[in-house]
Amino acid sequence: MSARSRKEVLEQARQRYDKRGREGRSRLLDEVCELCGYERKYAIKVLRGKRAIIGSKGRKRGGSQAIYGEAEREVIKAIWLAAEQPCGKRLKAALKVWLPHSEKRRGRLPADLRPRVLAISSSSIDRLLAPCRASQGGRARCGTRPGTLLRKQIPVRTEHWDVSGPGFIEADTVAHCGESMAGEFCWSLTATDVHTQWTETRAVFNRGQYEVAKRIAEIEAALPFAILGFDTDNGGEFLNWHLVNYFARRRHPVGFTRSRAYRKNDNARVEQKNWTHVRQLVGYGRLEDPQAAELLNELYAKQWGWFRNFFCPVMKHLRTEVEGSRKRRIYDAPATPFQRLKACGAAGKEQIAALENLYRTLDPFALKDAIETKLRAVLRYQIRTPLFKAA
Repeated sequence: MSARSRKEVLEQARQRYDKRGREGRSRLLDEVCELCGYERKYAIKVLRGKRAIIGSKGRKRGGSQAIYGEAEREVIKAIWLAAEQPCGKRLKAALKVWLPHSEKRRGRLPADLRPRVLAISSSSIDRLLAPCRASQGGRARCGTRPGTLLRKQIPVRTEHWDVSGPGFIEADTVAHCGESMAGEFCWSLTATDVHTQWTETRAVFNRGQYEVAKRIAEIEAALPFAILGFDTDNGGEFLNWHLVNYFARRRHPVGFTRSRAYRKNDNARVEQKNWTHVRQLVGYGRLEDPQAAELLNELYAKQWGWFRNFFCPVMKHLRTEVEGSRKRRIYDAPATPFQRLKACGAAGKEQIAALENLYRTLDPFALKDAIETKLRAVLRYQIRTPLFKAA
């Protein structure tokens, strides 16, 4: 029986149910159960009006009623969009940092709304923002080309660092080549600290060994802590004498290691930052103008680096628990790289004081506006592949 026919039968049975005696109601219940396939107790509730008819449009939503509504969604959505659309757990941690700046820009929230926004759970945030989310496709090409000259001189890191403070860096490059690796184009160089997740990104044109070493020197100068270890993949932009001499010929040499070939998880932290710090910002188009590299490098070094390190919480994977066939990944509490750097106590007082002074002058919404302005200038040079190619 179709839902429409079942609804008609039940509506007619309801009208007759109250007018009948005990035996009449019993026979009517037998008839309804046989026609509709209901259990007897459920049929009684439906005929008495205590349950909505299955298939009716006026049926109420089950479960507890929603606590948060459109007012909370409007406030949270504005912060979520400006913060590069983080997940609910990271956005929950970001609300305390972003909300004062949001109120300066959009006006103070009502007295009853502000506590609700701060008290909302990460799961409720995900439910509120579910209609606003959109999926993004696209795949990147691998630009790693093996450097064989120094494979014996640069050791393979076969185990994880025993990290208790900042200074151990994972580095990688991202190609802005579109769909072809031919010719010359821009690259992004990403360096991530394992302990604090502090990330610095720079742009370089054509990934030359000298230019990559120059950008790494710029990254080291921008870091608020000393480099203790430097780990990369097996690309030729890293396995060269420029970097070997750069890290070895100093008063306190830096341990320079490489990952195993074709094992991207050996540098899992920086691989994740290649997505959040590069692809989500620039996309997959081709940048083949040196001027685009200069503009992108300026964006990375200032507004984008400040935005990600001071205002965007991150979570670190602690361990994976295995229960039978199920794996459960355990993460620590979300915190920004700046908060992690202060909490670890390894950075110098002067560096922390300088970062505190810089932090007080920054507004995440103003940074976001500046990022969008500079990004539009970069994307003018971008060559995008058409969605539909001519036959």
